[in-house]
Amino acid sequence: MKQSGKLARKSVQRANGLMARGRPDQALQVFEQARRTAPGVFEVHFGLARARQALGDAAGAVDAFTTALDHAPDGDPRTLLALGQLARDLKASEQAVGFFRAAALATPGSVDAQTGLAHAMRDLGRQEDAVELLQSALQLSPEEDALWTALGVVMADLEDHANAETFLREALRLNPRNGAAAGNLAEVLFAMARPDAASQAYAQALKLRPDDAALRFNHALFALGTGDLAHGWRDYEARLDRAFPGYVRRDLKLKRWDGREMPAGRLLVVAEQGVGDELHFLHCIDDARARVAELWWECDPRLLDLCQRSFPGVNFVPWQASDVPGFHRGYAWLKEAPKFDAMIEAGSLQTLFRRDPLRFPAHPPRLKPAVNVEPSARLRIGISWTSIHRNRLRDRGYVPLDQWGDVLTIPDVEWVNLQYGAVEQELAAAERQFDVRVHRESGLDLKDDFDGTAALIAGLDLVIAPTNTVRQLAGSIGVPSLVLSRLPYEFALGQAENPFFPHMRDIVRLPDGNWQRVMATVAAEVTALRSRRGDQGRASVAGGRASRSA
Repeated sequence: MKQSGKLARKSVQRANGLMARGRPDQALQVFEQARRTAPGVFEVHFGLARARQALGDAAGAVDAFTTALDHAPDGDPRTLLALGQLARDLKASEQAVGFFRAAALATPGSVDAQTGLAHAMRDLGRQEDAVELLQSALQLSPEEDALWTALGVVMADLEDHANAETFLREALRLNPRNGAAAGNLAEVLFAMARPDAASQAYAQALKLRPDDAALRFNHALFALGTGDLAHGWRDYEARLDRAFPGYVRRDLKLKRWDGREMPAGRLLVVAEQGVGDELHFLHCIDDARARVAELWWECDPRLLDLCQRSFPGVNFVPWQASDVPGFHRGYAWLKEAPKFDAMIEAGSLQTLFRRDPLRFPAHPPRLKPAVNVEPSARLRIGISWTSIHRNRLRDRGYVPLDQWGDVLTIPDVEWVNLQYGAVEQELAAAERQFDVRVHRESGLDLKDDFDGTAALIAGLDLVIAPTNTVRQLAGSIGVPSLVLSRLPYEFALGQAENPFFPHMRDIVRLPDGNWQRVMATVAAEVTALRSRRGDQGRASVAGGRASRSA
């Protein structure tokens, strides 16, 4: 029995090494072998749970963590902490609070338990409770840099950036090697419109944590947003690191394309990220098509008809979920498809073809709605103001409809709803509040019918939206848009005019945090557009308008 335990622990060591290298699939096999040899060893079940969690097998991870809890040594909080983190990953925030609280009771003074509990409270929108918890913990342990880091992060949630900076700098004073504090400090400084200081903080964080894929990706968004394309595109590829939290595991074995010409080759571009990102990545479709003999492009099933009509020379296929445990995307359809020579992730096309904002195509590819657009005698403006994924942190980037008074009270405008989700009560309340009528397109599913929504948007003079799919759809069609943005948009690449979509203009809220200033700016733009309309017809905010006929 002792011998089997020794062998199991050696296997655990090996498997943990595989986990550290981002290979949970291989680690799972080693952990499974160890479990058969020593079914009563806590570390084996704990490792199995971690591997299944990393592979996206939530149900298997819960079962393994529960078994690990049965074998945990007395007073060992590791499983409770791991269950808390798993619950956070599964968006089960109430359960996460319970697990972390139990871990804190099992080991009073545990920094991991206190910080885990604080972050679980953040997920529930209980930032004030998290602040109180962390302040109490710091009274007992004022030298614990992790507690100062967590407090700084919560203050950043509350957009109390001055205190967030103070607490994160204290964490770094206590522990100059605290890469998490340096990375969060960089984000806070960027939000305070101090890009030079943020750049220095990112440099420090990356030096301390060079293998942190999430940190590298966050740095990419910052670098792109400030016009540093070389470092931005370099670190944008961190999303392809197996250790990246949003890494997409594919049941696909094809060599990766490096951008070289393949005159006789067949290329598969695979979809990634959200549907708005998929629309954005279409900007590079002509570049890829020009370098290969045959181009296949994976897309969200809801985009299939729209993309096929818009780019008839490309073979579009809807992406599919995988039936293979541990994989997110499946490719069973390849059995019936011709042989491919290479593949590339859609977002990576930018790193090949969009390295210089001065050399973007003069006429970027456009989506073609299903119907021809007839000019309207009246100014028509589409509005979107939120997301179907709501919580306290995400809501920082949205302006509630009851604060749109400066805009919606502008006369002689036909307002058109583009907001998907259950928003009828909000619309009705705004109509009463501002004595205005907002048009709803009868029978149109704004969330899933992209063909119909594209046709609706194509008939508008302007779209006003936050950083959601609506603004990306408008930009991809060529309709002018004003974007209500909390931070500078990374794909504007630090330019005054968005090089991807010149008709798209971001109006940024931070650092002053004043949405009323943003809405006043939007109102001024709409008023100016209305004034120009009589002389210029369907004039755009940007001073020009692309043709949108199918």
